Amino acid sequence: MRELVHGALPSAAKQLSPELLATWLEGARRLADISADAAPLGSYLRTVPAFAKQGGDAVLVHTIATALSVATHSDARATEAFLSALPIVARHLVTRDAMGAFLDVVDELAALAPRGLSVLFQHVGPLLERMSVDGFRRWALLGVQGHVADVHAQNAWFRLESQDARAILRAASEGTLFTDVERRLGFYLHALWGRSIELRAASAPAAVHSDERRRGRRVSIRGGVIRMPRAFDAFPGQDGVSLYRAACAHAAAHLVHSTQRFPLHQLTPIQLAVVSLIEDARVEQLAVQWLPGLRKLWLPFHVALPSPVVSAPGLMARLSRALIDPSYRDDDPWVTKGQTLFAGYAGKLADPTLSHAIGTLLGENLGQASVHFKLKTYLVEPLYRDDNLFLWDVGDPGRQQSDDPDLTQQVVDLRAGEGAEAANMELEQRGQTAQERGAKTGAAPHTELELAEPSPQPYRYDEWDYAIGVERQAWCTLFEKRARLGEAHEIDEILMRNQETVSRLASLIKAAQLQRPVRLRKQLEGDRLDLDAAIAATLDLRSGRPPDPRVHQRQGKNRRDLAVLLLLDLSQSTNDYVPSAGTSVLKLAREATALVADAMDQIGDSFAIHGFDSNGRHEVEYYRFKDFDQPYDESARARLAAMTGQLSTRMGTALRHAGHFLRFRQAARKLILLVTDGEPHDIDVHDRKYLVFDAKHAVEEQTRFGISTFCMSLDAGSDEYVTRIFGARNYLVLDHLRRLPEKLPLLYMRLTN
Repeated sequence: MRELVHGALPSAAKQLSPELLATWLEGARRLADISADAAPLGSYLRTVPAFAKQGGDAVLVHTIATALSVATHSDARATEAFLSALPIVARHLVTRDAMGAFLDVVDELAALAPRGLSVLFQHVGPLLERMSVDGFRRWALLGVQGHVADVHAQNAWFRLESQDARAILRAASEGTLFTDVERRLGFYLHALWGRSIELRAASAPAAVHSDERRRGRRVSIRGGVIRMPRAFDAFPGQDGVSLYRAACAHAAAHLVHSTQRFPLHQLTPIQLAVVSLIEDARVEQLAVQWLPGLRKLWLPFHVALPSPVVSAPGLMARLSRALIDPSYRDDDPWVTKGQTLFAGYAGKLADPTLSHAIGTLLGENLGQASVHFKLKTYLVEPLYRDDNLFLWDVGDPGRQQSDDPDLTQQVVDLRAGEGAEAANMELEQRGQTAQERGAKTGAAPHTELELAEPSPQPYRYDEWDYAIGVERQAWCTLFEKRARLGEAHEIDEILMRNQETVSRLASLIKAAQLQRPVRLRKQLEGDRLDLDAAIAATLDLRSGRPPDPRVHQRQGKNRRDLAVLLLLDLSQSTNDYVPSAGTSVLKLAREATALVADAMDQIGDSFAIHGFDSNGRHEVEYYRFKDFDQPYDESARARLAAMTGQLSTRMGTALRHAGHFLRFRQAARKLILLVTDGEPHDIDVHDRKYLVFDAKHAVEEQTRFGISTFCMSLDAGSDEYVTRIFGARNYLVLDHLRRLPEKLPLLYMRLTN
């Protein structure tokens, strides 16, 4: 190792600062500790400095962490292949964000498909030539998920020997990548507006609901920065470059002319959509007055036509065209009224309040017409227009990030009351991941390779005030806090001490795992065609859309289809001593949770373990010990072992946040199992009924989204308020706390069977 490092040191010193050079050397030492083979180390010393020079400090730390992850999960061959592929990646992904997104994908694949990594990295160049990082991730995960039990088929997918793999790659490569046109778009905007406007690629999304993926193909504006989709699909009659130009020109018009934010409160979802539409038309008219050629750029994307079929999205698309196309004629009264109102303000387009006035009135008219409108599935049309989230002011300016679109979307979701798109709940995990890797490899808990802990992102929720009968908008602020790491062996010792309960659970688990034959549809491979899927794929082909390759069906077995979130009350009262059990409530809860988690893990159920406490409405703390897509491994058990009790219990806000994790999970049944030792209370609330009624309201909200809530109360005198919150059949009061570790697993089996 020493000879290799000395040989590579002069070249690295020319590319890295002294601080980064020290980080690079430490990474080499840790890689050598994990892999005894010299080949990965040689590739690391040769390729990482140039890669880090292009990406910067954060990319160096990220690259080292990803290399260590690959070395931990896979073998030396895969590690060398990853490191050797970095120069190829750097040629295709020139921005820091794109390089970071690629490293995130590699980290994810290292955990899911370690045996196929070396094959994948050998073909990374052709893949990145034809796909964005987002498309690369989707393509790779489709190969992993479609061939979980067949390594040879998975490797054939990564080698592009599979017909399905090549077909999906062809479909993905029909679009235009942002990285290919980024520099040209920057020059284009500067030529239009005479000033520099920052463009960035949108963040690479995690596995999300299909509606969220479609929204992810739209432009957004955050903090004065235009965030463009990483790839745009081809639009009929237009190339991808024209679509990118239309999109960035429209977003830039917003930055220039949308000088005022509109109040979000008191508007219905359909009014919000129509106000956004009018504002889009207003800024485009102002831009066309200054630059007439922009009308020719935008007009080809307006393809709506008069139709006897009446729907809210269709009418709004027709109004959008009517407001920009002077030759368009539409006999619908609502579209005509919109044209007339907008034309009446032709001399006052510089006043942004006209959008709110016209949009509110038209939205009210459209709502009274009883046309169907669902904010969850609505997409702004035409394709080049942005999501308009930055236009809205959610109120409480002293406590909000004014350009935080996630916050805007959360408030819209709660006001809509009909399951609008779930807010992005994924807190940045890189720092935590580095800490866990350090624990696994025996490294010191604080090293130069670890990332700094990110500031917790605020999530704001409404709260129900029963006294006045209204929801207080964005009243509570929740922060996700990083769960500390403890000793995982403490959880293993709990299982050893409860062998009798574990044995009783074994027979129940065996019964729960019984499976019956069933016909599995929409599969990538199978023994016959799925007729419905084949018809849908044919329609897609004839419509010019990429078809879904899952057109087979095969014999399989049914599985338990549920998602369970175990939510723990971690307030100060859980530290109370229980004489009959000889320990505290918190330790009993930890013991019961360990037994439930072991049972869920053995069955194979999808589950998460979270906890919460609060210190007033502005500081509700939320801890995620295990998430749905994380394995129940040593790291999860270590977080569970370190949980502590403190502060108060603002139950309603925690239930709302927990509900967002479940709302769009693909499961037939979704359950929140709450374990609490007392009624809701907090330091800034003196009416005992206030938080009880708010918690009841939160439970009803989750029910509307198909989420069941069950409570196990450890308060012997809680029958009255838990009945009011959860209903007569959705709770259990445990009179003898010492029996909690025994009762909670059995309750879980009863609820889920």
